[in-house]
Amino acid sequence: MTNPYIQYLKSMNNASSANDNAIAESQITSQYYDHIRIERELGAYLINTIKEKPSLILLTGHAGDGKTGLLHQILRTLNIIQPQDNLKIKDVHYVKELSSSLLYVKDMSELTLNEQIAFLREGFEVKEQGGSAIIISNTGPLIEAFKEYEKTISSDADLDAIEMDILKMMDNNGGEAELIGQHEVVLINLARIDNTGLVPKLFEKILQPNLWSPCQTCSVAGSCPIYNNYNTIQANKESVTTFIEAFYRWLYETDKRLTIRQILAHLTYSITGNLDCGTLSTKKTEDNLFNYHFANLFFGFIGTKSSSDALKIKAIQEIKSLRIDEKELPHNYDIFVRNDFSKLKKEVHHLTKKFWLNEMRFYNISSSNLHSDEKPYLLRKAMRRMQVLFGEYTHNEREVLLAKVFVPVFPKYLKMREEPLKKRELRILEQMVIRALNVILVGNTEGLKTEGVLYLPLKRNDQGAQNVQLLLGKMETNEISIVQEVVKSKFDKEVSFYQIELKFSKIKESFPLSLLLLDYFDNVARGSVSTKLNPSLTHGVDKMKAKIYKTYKFDNKNEEIKILVQTLQGPLLMNIELEEDSLYVE
Repeated sequence: MTNPYIQYLKSMNNASSANDNAIAESQITSQYYDHIRIERELGAYLINTIKEKPSLILLTGHAGDGKTGLLHQILRTLNIIQPQDNLKIKDVHYVKELSSSLLYVKDMSELTLNEQIAFLREGFEVKEQGGSAIIISNTGPLIEAFKEYEKTISSDADLDAIEMDILKMMDNNGGEAELIGQHEVVLINLARIDNTGLVPKLFEKILQPNLWSPCQTCSVAGSCPIYNNYNTIQANKESVTTFIEAFYRWLYETDKRLTIRQILAHLTYSITGNLDCGTLSTKKTEDNLFNYHFANLFFGFIGTKSSSDALKIKAIQEIKSLRIDEKELPHNYDIFVRNDFSKLKKEVHHLTKKFWLNEMRFYNISSSNLHSDEKPYLLRKAMRRMQVLFGEYTHNEREVLLAKVFVPVFPKYLKMREEPLKKRELRILEQMVIRALNVILVGNTEGLKTEGVLYLPLKRNDQGAQNVQLLLGKMETNEISIVQEVVKSKFDKEVSFYQIELKFSKIKESFPLSLLLLDYFDNVARGSVSTKLNPSLTHGVDKMKAKIYKTYKFDNKNEEIKILVQTLQGPLLMNIELEEDSLYVE
């Protein structure tokens, strides 16, 4: 028996040229789209916007961010189209609920510049007549079309200002009506919206039991890796989703955000492996249950072999670059040395143990090539992949796993986002940041007593310590604090998180502690010899240092020169005063 839903899932990634539903338009017209789509709160927000007053709404973002799906949701909610209806390039409808007209343009990026200008003009005309317009466009075409449109209205239009207005609105993404040139618009940049929170909802939709019910009566259900993946994930949905969401959170926080389409491509490929019911009816080997297991496919492997097709999927490219399956994990010793698989979930325990023992039987007899042959190395990697997604972990053990897989501070960062920290936890975090700032500003001060004071010397732009430094200022460490601020999404009432911020008592501006910055501080505080900092983060750190030096510099009214001398007993502060032919040192 075949299940058409399997073919639909298979078609949602770009790992094969035959995957028709890897683009939004094809997904929308499928009978299964209504089953897996998610009603986004942003759609309700935009409907309320056009209900309040006539508006021209511009939707922009990356390909796959869900612009078309969002437009489809809005039009369906307003009864302009029906489920599975395809969108026209451009259309205008009178909407009873709005008591006005609504124009939509599916994607200006697919049109000529003259068509883009014409549709933009029509959108403003509809708005002037009391209606609203929703126009989708990629960023580049939107900027060019807007500038060309302004040129048709005014010969002395400030085109650079128009471009800056658009870019500023895209960056702020406030969702409020603002002026671009002479025109008021609402611009939503979907590329600035965090998709990570949608992952559990998407996974829940994909795994709906009613969509998988035809598989129950299939003659090859027992040897079908796709159905086995479904059953295994269903039985361990919470723990599997926890790791998947952590991985996508890692990508987002390290400036490698995935679009909704890229997330769907990864999840659906990891379940199906691009197999289909017709192929499976001729493949009944038990090895396929392991080779095409979710734990392998999620990392881009078929058994122990890397899949070149899987590398077309962005998320798999990223997870491979992390080399997770080469790291020291909590259950490595039990599996590799003791052949003990009890720390794996029961749904994968027997399958994994049988595969391991069968493949390793030669090395159990003769271990001379155990460390030199590639096969044992590849098998150990496969065992690690199974551990990551289907290992048995307590809450503390899972935090240890995330710390090993990503960076030590990552589980702490997740906790900081999700719940308020206790005073002691905030104090420990403050101490870590102060130690890091001391190294960044002064240099390596190991063994020196600098408690209570953070000195601001003139220092070379490196991590080396200087024994004698010209002192420009200082601050008391009790002027440094870490706070958690609740951040709520304007577009989704259910979305809120805690943002960690670094504050200095005399500086009005606070400095958000992103994962990258927190990891950088943690590495510096623990004495890392070399730390990598991406350019955008380097700019942020330099900006913070400049604010600190400007605010806490000495008032040199007495024209004293202050010198900081590092001694084994601690820093020694010396004042040098020049007066005519005399030199005074204190």
